[in-house]
Amino acid sequence: MNFTRFISQRVIRGDRESRISRPIVRIATIGIAVGVALMILSLSIVKGFQKEVRNMVVGFGSHFHVVSNRDNSSKDSQRIEYSDSLYNSLKSISNVKHVQVFASKPGIIESAEGLRGVVIKGVSHDFDWSFLKGVLKSGDIIPVDSLNANQIVLSSLIAKKLKVEVGSKVSLFFINDQSDVRQRNYTVQGIYETGLEDYDSQFVFVGISHVQKLSGWGLEAQLLIDTVSNNGWIAMGASGFGGDGNYRYEWSVPSWKGEGPHFLNALGDTSVFVIVKDLNNTKFDTSKTVIDFIEDPSPTSAGKFVVRTIDTGGSESNYIGGYEILIKDYEALLVSDDQIFNLLPFDLTVNKITERSPEIFSWLAMLDINVIIIIVLMIVISIVNMTSALLIIILERQQMIGTLKALGATDRPIMWIFMNNAAFIVGRGLLFGNILGLGIAISQYYFHFIPLDPVNYYVDTVPIELVWMDFLILDLGAIVVCLIALLIPAKYVSRISPIKSIRFN
Repeated sequence: MNFTRFISQRVIRGDRESRISRPIVRIATIGIAVGVALMILSLSIVKGFQKEVRNMVVGFGSHFHVVSNRDNSSKDSQRIEYSDSLYNSLKSISNVKHVQVFASKPGIIESAEGLRGVVIKGVSHDFDWSFLKGVLKSGDIIPVDSLNANQIVLSSLIAKKLKVEVGSKVSLFFINDQSDVRQRNYTVQGIYETGLEDYDSQFVFVGISHVQKLSGWGLEAQLLIDTVSNNGWIAMGASGFGGDGNYRYEWSVPSWKGEGPHFLNALGDTSVFVIVKDLNNTKFDTSKTVIDFIEDPSPTSAGKFVVRTIDTGGSESNYIGGYEILIKDYEALLVSDDQIFNLLPFDLTVNKITERSPEIFSWLAMLDINVIIIIVLMIVISIVNMTSALLIIILERQQMIGTLKALGATDRPIMWIFMNNAAFIVGRGLLFGNILGLGIAISQYYFHFIPLDPVNYYVDTVPIELVWMDFLILDLGAIVVCLIALLIPAKYVSRISPIKSIRFN
């Protein structure tokens, strides 16, 4: 054992018995422990709160939206053509966890008790329901095989305003791209609640096919047939729906132009089809009619026939509002943004979650400043406590310092004696502080014994995020800063004269 360590241990044992330094050391230790515990709790709570709120926002809209570059609002999708190759390319990015298609439109929801404006979000079979499952208050999500059925998931806030519950009937009013209002009735399938009023007051979820069809994104062709033959002549016409409203009709009968009516001299089994296009290069749609004459030689059956119409169901399924992308590591958001952008064609763009909800993420970023302020204040308080304690210990040990100097000891080893003493006090304070801070944090993480009002805080319990590397950096940083700061009072040793200190005693 070297000289410095031996004397340090004697000083530490002496501090425990001294009437003067003993309470000072205890106060310094308690101050450091409380400060460290507060730093750990502040970091854990803020990180947990940021994660909870961020997950809620991402749950509604994912980390990225790939949309049309004409899309100036994430709440009113502009149609884009779905691409299998782009979908698979986005999924292949290393940090991407999930890709799903979506479409959203503003609308109005109505019940017997009232109405309100909402954002109608259409989801498909690839939608990740895990977030909404976690915040469901009653009912269930829309089953994959029922997405085309008239079922809807809405928030408890909207349900209370409309006075509806699971199983109730509501009506949705869509406004399509031609400014026409379309209405459809739905059954409430599930009711969720997140506590984020900006989202709970707006979003309702339905199958994407409803948004595609009622928005008029695709074309739908329909053939109209007069089922009564007039001397072998059958009248038929066509109608188009969706698209830009400027329809062109291409018939299987070359001489026919426009929507009709046209007259077919059907003397036997035959078929006619029409292709409907518009001026906006929307995917065309086809409708086909097959006419089967009844084979009956009796005079009374002359001219009788059966009409079978074969429709493709419209081309709206070729269009979506965009792609939503969930990533594995939020810290790599900017890197993933560049990777996604490099895959997109010229008519598409990518929007980060931080761009779609800037006010929320700016607020979350400001919480980091609060944590930094708390950590700095706690370290300053710890330094003040330790500086005072170390000076008192040094003043109490003037006779010992004078004796050591008289025996030939230099200032440096004597200074390190007291630095070792200070390091012991700081280390003990850090140990107790970590036990206290981590004990409370871990207990809250698993048992949620400290509740919150979700109306004011968005969560119903104090959130905790345990980031062990951050705690380690915090402890190491506190030790280094405190010990560097304690070099100043430790230098007071050089000002002590051995003659005066021995004479004084």
